[in-house]
Amino acid sequence: MNQIDDLMDPSVQSCPYGLYERLRDEAPVCKLPNHDIYLVTSFELCVQVMRSPELFASGVSPMAIKPGGIPDQVINIYSQEGWLPTASCSTSDPPRHTWVRALLKKFFPTSKVRAMIPYIKKTAETLVADFSGDGKCEFVQDFAHPLPMMVIADQLGVPSEMLPSFKRWSDAIVEPFSMMITPEREIECARLVVEMQHFFKNQLHQRKGQSGTDLLSICANASDDRGNPIGLNELLSIVTIDLLASGNETTTAAIASGMLKLAENPVLVKKLRSNPRYLRAFVEEVLRLESPAQGMFRRVTRRTTLGGIELDNGAILSLRFGSANRDKSAFPNAAEVSLTRKAVAGHLAFGRGRHFCIGAPLARQEMMSSFEVLLDRLDNFALEVNCDSPQYTPSFFGRNLKALSLKFDRIDQ
Repeated sequence: MNQIDDLMDPSVQSCPYGLYERLRDEAPVCKLPNHDIYLVTSFELCVQVMRSPELFASGVSPMAIKPGGIPDQVINIYSQEGWLPTASCSTSDPPRHTWVRALLKKFFPTSKVRAMIPYIKKTAETLVADFSGDGKCEFVQDFAHPLPMMVIADQLGVPSEMLPSFKRWSDAIVEPFSMMITPEREIECARLVVEMQHFFKNQLHQRKGQSGTDLLSICANASDDRGNPIGLNELLSIVTIDLLASGNETTTAAIASGMLKLAENPVLVKKLRSNPRYLRAFVEEVLRLESPAQGMFRRVTRRTTLGGIELDNGAILSLRFGSANRDKSAFPNAAEVSLTRKAVAGHLAFGRGRHFCIGAPLARQEMMSSFEVLLDRLDNFALEVNCDSPQYTPSFFGRNLKALSLKFDRIDQ
């Protein structure tokens, strides 16, 4: 095919779906220009890779493979002032992945998520009440971000007044994964992460030997697969990456994307109001169409062929979930929201196989409860007249709206 657009270009990232369609049709395995990364864009090939974890390993650091790698100053900040982060559950392989995943699975079983519904709905109601009288809001700042952050903070057992710090810290964890961060910002992020590490080190120390039910207490007293206490460096990575950052960033993106769909489609709002049973299908369609995690990396462990392309040992793949989830061979009328789609949850927004997102039940419930409350309390959603076209944070990894200026009518209860 002709030279493809560079997915690292922010102008392409603002709406990558035209590029994705072209790649699926012409070169579903294609090397990214100027980067040693192969994009995998079809649903079938993404599933094939995830079903073969021995051939396609998950142990890939986005920070390490970006152009220029990790700045030495960043490594020095972590090693001298804090702790070098270990891989997240989603970017690690057995044996570490096995015991970390086993620990994380204890945190959000379906029964616990059901028990959290009253708190999630109450949080949503409180947030809506704070801005509903104004007839307008900046939705990302006023709702989509604070809701999942408040939920995960409550589960961790940390005070709500820490939420502004959690926002800064969570952003500092996620931004380097974008692969589009400046060296100066990456250094700033490292200092913020170290600040966060020291906060959680103290929190974990206070809970050691205590029998609390919050997630920090459970982590502080947990053991690895051999029954040994988990080291501080491992604990800090689990708490900060797998729980704090993973527990809110992608859900924020999904809730914001869902509200944008509602603001742009009054007919869709009418359908959801007339039949609330469609709400679950709406949540799944938002996840499919605007996958919060647009892709995950894999590393080839031995020479192989994928989609007719020869790949050497060590080759890096980027599985583009945002493309696979719009593959018309897997999803008829793939670019449309369909509330009657068969196998509506068959998308890849949460991955598949042994790296399927552990937090999926919680993320789905946060979205369900959010839209239940929003549709119950507000009406006539629309973008502000003077609002620019929605802007997205430049990222090779995520699909995050920077802001969403809305107007609406409040429904008096």
